[in-house]
Amino acid sequence: MVDAAIVHGENQQGYFFSGRRYARVKWTSYGSTEEIVFGPKQIKDYWPATTKAGFGRVDGAVSVPGTKDEFYFFFGALVIRIKFSPGGDDTLLEGPLKITDKWKSLASTPFDTIDAAINLPGSSTETYLFSGTHSIRIDLGKDKIIYGPYTLVDQWPGLTSAGFTAIDAAIPVPDAKVEGEHYVFKGSQYVRIQVIPGAADKLTWGPKPIADYWKTLDWS
Repeated sequence: MVDAAIVHGENQQGYFFSGRRYARVKWTSYGSTEEIVFGPKQIKDYWPATTKAGFGRVDGAVSVPGTKDEFYFFFGALVIRIKFSPGGDDTLLEGPLKITDKWKSLASTPFDTIDAAINLPGSSTETYLFSGTHSIRIDLGKDKIIYGPYTLVDQWPGLTSAGFTAIDAAIPVPDAKVEGEHYVFKGSQYVRIQVIPGAADKLTWGPKPIADYWKTLDWS
């Protein structure tokens, strides 16, 4: 099971988190070539910022909108902001903070924990957050809810058609052929969807078993 995942803008490689371990993976989008570049290793041994923050694992992660090397990591009701370069240590820039203290607009919503997040294509500030069966569109910079909260069944027909009423993790497809295309993981399955600003998502691939198409994640 993939708990969280990110793609670093410098090398377009994925960092996948499951339980207390993670691995760095390189793959060819739309192809069958993939390899583990590093890991799986214990998160606590290679992510000092998460250890400093008291994170035993990573429940969700997303790049900070408008940046290539900064990320929000979520664990339980907490969030941290980190910066890192491939092959180097991570630096704790902010936190740990309660999610509802960092973004006070979420205080009256179900989003006191975050399972996954997707940055809105074409925006340098807005993000979709996912918690359980709900999603919300928020401007993280202004701490302002743009739309929602709402259930995935109501507003994500692409995911719903794949049988996903909640998600575990999501990352953008490197060198995507379709603008806004993302991999989305749930349990033992994954899909590719196109996230379209102001419109419904579209299912572009799947659902497929993770075990059949991501051999590098057989440890998760």
